[in-house]
Amino acid sequence: MSKIPTSFKGVIKKAEQESPEGLPKTYNDTKIVILPRDPLWIYAYWEVSGDTISKLTVQLSKNVYEKSRWTLRVYDVTDVLFNGKNAHRSFDIAISLDSGSWYINCGQSNRVWCIDLGLVTPDGKFIVVARSAAIPTPRYGISPIIDEKWGILKAEFEKILELSGEKRIGKSSFDVATLMKEKWEEIISMPSSGMVGSLRGHKAIKGKKDFWLKADTELIVYGSTERDARLKIQGKPVTLKSDGSFSIRMSLPDGNFNIPIEAVSKDGSMKRKISFKVSRKSSKR
Repeated sequence: MSKIPTSFKGVIKKAEQESPEGLPKTYNDTKIVILPRDPLWIYAYWEVSGDTISKLTVQLSKNVYEKSRWTLRVYDVTDVLFNGKNAHRSFDIAISLDSGSWYINCGQSNRVWCIDLGLVTPDGKFIVVARSAAIPTPRYGISPIIDEKWGILKAEFEKILELSGEKRIGKSSFDVATLMKEKWEEIISMPSSGMVGSLRGHKAIKGKKDFWLKADTELIVYGSTERDARLKIQGKPVTLKSDGSFSIRMSLPDGNFNIPIEAVSKDGSMKRKISFKVSRKSSKR
């Protein structure tokens, strides 16, 4: 096991969270769930039941348990079938069990991560209490891949961009890419006499030494609920992962938006709602 790199010091911070009124603080379960926040950070939350703590106290003895420290052990398990011992590297974060959640800077993007929640005993033994699913974090920055098949006239691209969410929220960057791919397939099915010249002209324009700047932003909505619950975001059903977590990306044009999130229990007897109010205002100078 490797120590936390020096560059990580001071970047690991406790997550602040508030429980919506009426929701229980615990569900008497033992688990840890992790979610990607961005290319470098992941979010972890956990719960350890009273029965689990009682068993640990008996297993270790009360004296040893009280001297042990609760720890998150973070593993880089990219391209391996993780068995608890074959991670590329790992580092530990000492935690307070009652904190319930933590933001973690992993230091590398485009990797797959897994976290064990456990106890480090006074003699250095690590006892695993719960293990998360393995999750990937995205690449950092703009993709270096430049493919001519995505070349498209500016007017056509702006039309697709408008359809993707310039005037409404709900389309993600993946949807934009899908629309562009469909448009390309439409283009290559047409006679090539005029279009090839247009694409070449477009490439020539890119070579001009004009000074320019383009920027955009997206919104990531993520969280979790009971695994068998029914979830809707902006009235549209969202499929939960096996652990009850969810994460979606949405385009964010200029304007003010209300994003309601609703979870309904399997039998329909309980319902919880959370709404986000988001606004964006772009300015050009």
